[in-house]
Formats: sequence, structure tokens, C-alpha cells
Amino acid sequence: MMLAMTLVMSAASYAETKIGDIYYLLNSENKNASVSYEFDLAKESRSFYSGDVVIPETVTYGGVTYKVTGIKSSAFNACENLTSVTIPNTVTEIADNAFSYCTNLKSLHIPASVAKIGDMAFAYSGLTSVTVDKDNKFYDCRNDCNAVIETATNTLVIGSDKTVIPDGVTKIAKAAFSSCTGLQTIVIPNSVTRIGKEAFSGCSSLASITLPEGLDEIEANTFANCGALTSIVLPSSLTSIGEYAFRYCGLKSITIPASVWNIEARAFDGCKDLTLVENNATVPQTIYSGTFSVFDKLVVPEESAEAYRKSPIWNTFSNINDVTTGIAPLNSELSPLTSSRYALNGKRLDKASKGVNIINGKKYVVK
Repeated sequence: MMLAMTLVMSAASYAETKIGDIYYLLNSENKNASVSYEFDLAKESRSFYSGDVVIPETVTYGGVTYKVTGIKSSAFNACENLTSVTIPNTVTEIADNAFSYCTNLKSLHIPASVAKIGDMAFAYSGLTSVTVDKDNKFYDCRNDCNAVIETATNTLVIGSDKTVIPDGVTKIAKAAFSSCTGLQTIVIPNSVTRIGKEAFSGCSSLASITLPEGLDEIEANTFANCGALTSIVLPSSLTSIGEYAFRYCGLKSITIPASVWNIEARAFDGCKDLTLVENNATVPQTIYSGTFSVFDKLVVPEESAEAYRKSPIWNTFSNINDVTTGIAPLNSELSPLTSSRYALNGKRLDKASKGVNIINGKKYVVK
């Protein structure tokens, strides 16, 4: 309800003016214009651009000429039928989420005038080709890398299916490669020390990726929905795996380095083919019931095996260091009406409960 009020207030505070097929916010003081969209208060809906859009350098309204200098936040957000956009060499700012979820926008050229690109400006658009004007002083496409790099910070802010990350890049921005469905393989150079949230989320064809040594955190949703990713080598420098980091990946096995002390909730949720987990940490990390979807085989340091067998959730794995824990998948033929069923804490259960159930003295996993 508060969100709806915010949208209405926000819409009411702007005066969108349609000139040609594009809506603008006109500034009568400096004679600048920014591309926006129409919000219909009565219908509580907004307009969506489609086809090939050419943004002009100037527009004239009421006898006054305005210079087009900006693309406002969410101006083209979720315009799924937008096939191309021409940004003029007068635009200095592309705001947050300006072109996010434009799933049919395949190519992008950043003109020399652009000095600021906002957060997730092209997130989940799945670009296939990216270039930057050679005279741009703020962004570059060094070595024809098919990506947009913020020159001052060496941050890769927009990637594409064809990106080759140059050495010297230090950070990959949030959602930089999100939904690049044609991206099959990529090497991240050792100069990269941080990969932002959702950076490769939705890269459904990504089958091979090389992570840099020195990376200490895989953030939330970094590789979520990468179904073709069946294996990955985690660097020995890694200390933390974020929430949903590998959710719905095709991983078949994973080796967690000894340096990892933090594994967030649902980090490997939905990885239904993940039947082998090797955890090199000598002390079991605190994990949650949804961290993994499959609790099959677990390999740990031999001296720590007993600690894992006693550790919550880790002890759900049916096989730890080739020793069965007595936990097995739930037999569908087992009747809850004729069997005694208990939770791990000893509480009697009337029906199947998610997690470990003790039925007739044996442990079973209910998912």
C-alpha cells in the first residue's frame, strides 16, 4: 500500500510531455530534457516503448528547444519489445534500471557524452554486443572486450554474451552479466577482487567459469539459475558463500575450501544433481535446512568426521566419509498412520515434517 502511494506521489510530482513517440521531463530553467515514461494515474499503469527507438539530441516544445541530456530511472524498464535504442551524443546520464529487463535489446553503444551509468541500468537484458565511443572519458571498452568498464575504478558495469574480461578489471558490478543466455564460458582474471550480487544470474548456457584467486566472497544470487554450470572450482581465498549463490545450478559436485567459514541460507538450493559435497573446513559451518536440496554424500577431513555427524543439518547427509549415517530418503510406502514418527528433538509427529524424521527407530529425510 505504501509502495502504491509512493508510485502515485512520484508520478504526480513529474510532468511527462510526449514529443513524437517519446516522453520527456522538461526543465524550463536549463532547457534540458530527460527521457521518461508516461504514468496513467487513473489506470495506475505506465507506458512501454517498443521497436527501434531513436532518441534525438534536441526536442522542441511550446516554441522552446531542449537538449536531451538524460535517461531517467526505469524509463525503459521491462520494455520487452524494445529491439534497439540509439542514444545521442548529448546524453550525460543513464539512471538506475533505465533499461533493465529489456530482453530483446541485443546491442548497445555508449556515446562519448555519457558520464554516469546508474546501478543495474541494463540488468537482465542479456546483451550480445556492447561498444563504447573511443572519446568517452569515463567509460571504455578496452581491447574490444565487448563490455562497458568504468575507467576510473576499473569496474565492469555492463557485460554481454561475447565479453572477454581484460586483465586490470578489479570489480564486476551487480547484475553485470545477468541473463546473458548466450554466454557459455568466461575467465575472470586474478585482478578481480569482487563480483557483485546477481552478476551471472540467469546465464543459462554458462558451462565453464574460472574464478580468480584472491576472491573472498561469492555474493547473493551470483550464479543463480545457471543450469548448465555442472562444476566450478572455488578459490582457496574464499571465505563466504552468499544466500542463493548457486540456486538452481546444474552442479553435480562441489568442493568447499577450508577457508570458508560462512555459508548463507539456500546457497545451493535447487541443485538437484548435487550428490557429492566435499567440505574441507575442519570445523563444521553453521548451515540451514535449505542450504542444500540433496543430502547424499559428504566428504570432510577425517579428523572432523565425527563433528560433522553431530552437527545440525550436516548430519542429515546420508553418507559421511563413506560411513552411512542411517539417514535414508523417505520410502513412500511407509505409512505415517502405522509408524511411530519423531523429530530429532524427540517430539512426536502426527505426520511427515520437513527435515529429519525418525520413523520406527530409523532416520529419514523429508524434503
